[in-house]
Amino acid sequence: MGNPKGIHQDIDAWLVLNASGLTPLRQNQLLEAFGTAEQVLGASGEELAAVEGITAAHISKLRTAQQEADLPGWREQYAELELKIITINDDNYPPMLKEIDDPPPLLFVQGDITKSDDLAIAMVGTRKCTPYGRTVARRLAGNLAQRGFTIVSGLAVGIDGEVHEGALEAGGRSIGVLACGPDITYPRAHQSLRKRLAQSGAVLTEYAFGTPPTRERFPARNRLISGLSLGVVVVEAPTKSGALITARLAGEQGREVFAVPGDINSPTSRGCHALLKDGAQLVEVAEDVIDGLGILLEAVPSRPQAPQVELHGDEQSVYEALSHEPVHVDQISESCNLTAAQVTSALMLLEVKGLVRRFPGNTFVRLN
Repeated sequence: MGNPKGIHQDIDAWLVLNASGLTPLRQNQLLEAFGTAEQVLGASGEELAAVEGITAAHISKLRTAQQEADLPGWREQYAELELKIITINDDNYPPMLKEIDDPPPLLFVQGDITKSDDLAIAMVGTRKCTPYGRTVARRLAGNLAQRGFTIVSGLAVGIDGEVHEGALEAGGRSIGVLACGPDITYPRAHQSLRKRLAQSGAVLTEYAFGTPPTRERFPARNRLISGLSLGVVVVEAPTKSGALITARLAGEQGREVFAVPGDINSPTSRGCHALLKDGAQLVEVAEDVIDGLGILLEAVPSRPQAPQVELHGDEQSVYEALSHEPVHVDQISESCNLTAAQVTSALMLLEVKGLVRRFPGNTFVRLN
């Protein structure tokens, strides 16, 4: 079988090294000592043991991986998934990611990593987000994507999903980072989103085929989310949240940390407010992120002006009665002095025009 584009001749050795279970730190130590994965696997036990930090247990893991490697099966899988395999020795390895303390020696990539992804922002938040968080996340991601930023997140439900969707809706690029093997989609509900990300950006992971998304792998995944990015924006996060781990890792990696303020009474905003108290930069609009990164607005592609949408009849008063917090139809009806039927009709038209979004419980929020 020929090598797919982006796969080099010694890819089998890289796959074996990846499947050994050695940490990125240990793998990188071996690669620094021997040069390539092929040379690592070809080294004798004595040569391996001479590398500082490498123990008999590490060597045993390498040998077990060599003996148990299912290379024909792996080749079939990466061909079927149309994966590109990028190693840390490749010229197209993400330069920002290579700067972190423990970069992954190998990345499985669906889609493409491009030069434009050097201008990337990570956006993260809680899975149990509020309608306010969903609305702000999608709008902010879309505005940043329209300015040329690639949006990086973790493909989880909640805020992650909203920022991916916002970037794609704006015609931009987005990268989803998995905490599992490339043959697994987690959560399963995001299979369609994963396909669209691969078409308009990338989905990537450092984990070997068959690796399940266990709890301890998410913090490791988070270091890639921040590592790929110039900065991290936390949209909504309680005080105990994986999003805050990503923010901490970003700070340790020398990245900028941003947070979106929220309702002071909402548990989902307390993590963001804690970040702001600790010195994170406050974000309300895309320009806050750009200014915080020190990027002159003139150097970033201008965000297209939203087309003026003409409102007719009851649409204007209904639109003005809405906010970025969910409002029930009955409240809108009372505020506008309109019947429920009139309000419902106007809301349907506003939805078609992309100005409002429906949420459960017959509630609505405005999007602009």
